[in-house]
Amino acid sequence: MKRSDALIPLSREHHEALVLARRAGGCNVDSGAGRVLREHVLQRWEAQFEPHFALEELALFPALAAVGHDMPVAAAVADHAELRQLVGRLRRGDATALAAWGAAMDRHVRFEERTLFPLAQRVLDPVALAESMARPAPIPVPSP
Repeated sequence: MKRSDALIPLSREHHEALVLARRAGGCNVDSGAGRVLREHVLQRWEAQFEPHFALEELALFPALAAVGHDMPVAAAVADHAELRQLVGRLRRGDATALAAWGAAMDRHVRFEERTLFPLAQRVLDPVALAESMARPAPIPVPSP
């Protein structure tokens, strides 16, 4: 399924997340490169991934839940919570959290790309989705 224009920016961010996730999973956390990667992940978290999560939580997830898709939304919210917890460990200097973050981010991105985004494209009005993703606000849900 071709990705909706409204979701393309999030999919592009997913690409960077996957690249970092792969690097994190195979990195020697005790090396200088591991420390640099940890700092890079934290910087990208603040600049890109946390705002990405916030947009999904503000605009996309409530709309999907409103049309009866609570289970995939709950899974995505749980993934976000796990990733935030792992970032907290990274901030506290827990180098072992880097590989766990990589695995969790990889799994989460693949879930969104393969399940959540295709679902959103099938069940949400494309115009409302585009407007909401451009100007975060809850997506209006059509009346039954």
